Amino acid sequence: MSQTEPTGPAGDLEIRESPNGSLYKLIELARQAYEQKRIKDCLDLTRAILLIDPDNAQAQSLRSSMQSELHRNLENVSAFRRQAQSKEKPEKQSEPSRTAVPGNVELDSESNSAALIEATSPLAEAPNDSRRMLKIGSLVRATVLVLLSATVLSISVVSLMKPATTPKPVAPLRASTPANSSQQIQNVNAPEPELSWLTNSIETVPVPEPTPPAAENPSTTYRSSAVVPPPGPVAKEPQPVIAAAAGTLAVSSQTSVDIYKDDAYLGAAPVSLELPAGTHTLEYRHGGLRKYVTHVINSNETTKTTITFDVSVQINSKPWAAVFIDGVEKKALGQTPLSGVRVPIGSVLIFENPRFQTKTYRVTGNETGIQIVFP
Repeated sequence: MSQTEPTGPAGDLEIRESPNGSLYKLIELARQAYEQKRIKDCLDLTRAILLIDPDNAQAQSLRSSMQSELHRNLENVSAFRRQAQSKEKPEKQSEPSRTAVPGNVELDSESNSAALIEATSPLAEAPNDSRRMLKIGSLVRATVLVLLSATVLSISVVSLMKPATTPKPVAPLRASTPANSSQQIQNVNAPEPELSWLTNSIETVPVPEPTPPAAENPSTTYRSSAVVPPPGPVAKEPQPVIAAAAGTLAVSSQTSVDIYKDDAYLGAAPVSLELPAGTHTLEYRHGGLRKYVTHVINSNETTKTTITFDVSVQINSKPWAAVFIDGVEKKALGQTPLSGVRVPIGSVLIFENPRFQTKTYRVTGNETGIQIVFP
């Protein structure tokens, strides 16, 4: 009677699936198949996922879990089969006594022939336990066949995933199974052709031969008698000097002033001079007068200065007057007459008397005395 195989989530799945397929859905189906112990469906889904995304971590994890479970099941089946064989040995040892042909049986008569067949048939006189053990052996063979087929299928999936990379040497599958697994398969009463072919294919896996270590050549040490002088001091490379940004000096004066630095003419007041940042001493000249002033210039800043030359004069007026130097704030000099008063050249003097109109006078530097008369 024909049997219809159940179609799982991977029953209609094509191996060559479109890269645009839902990778997340395939992973969920593979996880469900793994939890429900549907090994074939899980292998098909995992192979499809790895064909789309060879580096998918979840698919590789599922594949490793299935391989570990297959090896574990194979070991359990082998242990169960060894236990079954250990129970069959006492039965087989007792069979010669039951199957021995009696010496007084004659083969000519039909009754004696039937008795001989009946006496030599192990299944006719075997107890129920022996028949049950034979059935268990058949189930064990089928289970081993399924597990080995799944293992070979997983190996083929791995080879299809990364065809471009050079596979690492793989230990033979015989090492992952018990040492006497091939002998146990051969000891089965009726070995199936498919099982023997699968066993042969597993046995023909090439075992990589260990590469002998390269012979170490004895190293020869040569000693030189030449004396190596100690290394001399390493000359330090000069560090580049980063010049500071320049600043500006704004010079103003109430009279004509010429500006020099180290006898080099820089300009005449009023003027703005661009100088390097730092301290600078400049010479200011007005006629026969000389004056030296030190200035501190800051980078990207403007420094303002006013240069004055003072002269000593006599100041008087008729009638009396209060004398001031004009400026933002008037500076009082006193009430006339004044003698030996030093005033800046170019400054303006203010004479005030409450009974008369205010008068002014500009100092030129050439006078020795100043006389103002009201009105």
